[in-house]
Amino acid sequence: MSEVILNINKIKKTFGGFTAVKDVDLKVNKGEIRFIIGPNGAGKSTLFKLIIGYLKADYGDVIFKEENLNKFELHQRIKKGIGLKFQAPSVFNEMTVLQNLEIAANQTNLNDYNDFIDRFGILEEKNILAGDLSHGKKQWLDIALASISNPDLVLLDEPTAGLSFDETKKTGEIIKYLNKQGTTFLIVEHDMEILKQIATAVSVLHLGALFVEGSPQSVLKNKDVAKIYLGAS
Repeated sequence: MSEVILNINKIKKTFGGFTAVKDVDLKVNKGEIRFIIGPNGAGKSTLFKLIIGYLKADYGDVIFKEENLNKFELHQRIKKGIGLKFQAPSVFNEMTVLQNLEIAANQTNLNDYNDFIDRFGILEEKNILAGDLSHGKKQWLDIALASISNPDLVLLDEPTAGLSFDETKKTGEIIKYLNKQGTTFLIVEHDMEILKQIATAVSVLHLGALFVEGSPQSVLKNKDVAKIYLGAS
């Protein structure tokens, strides 16, 4: 039986009279690369923020490695072993790539940063300011920052936003490499190419609720999923 590393239990979030997330149940197994997808307004970003503690749920539980995280703030959840990348890169622009990594390493015993950042395609830029990186390389540095302390679970919000086809493919290879090293991923994404490339499981949200989930193949072949993306009733 698969080990559940993250268990979202009946979580709900309303804003005024609008329900953004409706009683969502979601389980992420250790070793998965699970994608959360859905059309605009499906509740993906809200669910992401509820998981990391950026937003507080009306009710429901976020359970990580069998511990309820409801009482913990964002920074405390990170210390529990969760890596995090928001959609926009959150690197320290006035520091070098290497300095960014040293801060994020959080005393991890990593003697050779060169081997680590070479996997991300930013070895040659290690001594330049992060603010001078291209958008794609900033995204890769941000993924490196989220994963350098060896978290058990990494959450990525739209990691391919603004990337070219080749950069998207490279991002997928980076995530697959980290996954093989033992990192579980939960990824909010709209790009179907990277989903086809690396996803092991997919959960589809629609109007704030869990619509369907399963293997990438089964979800992509689902006619009802196609309908909600096309806006049909």
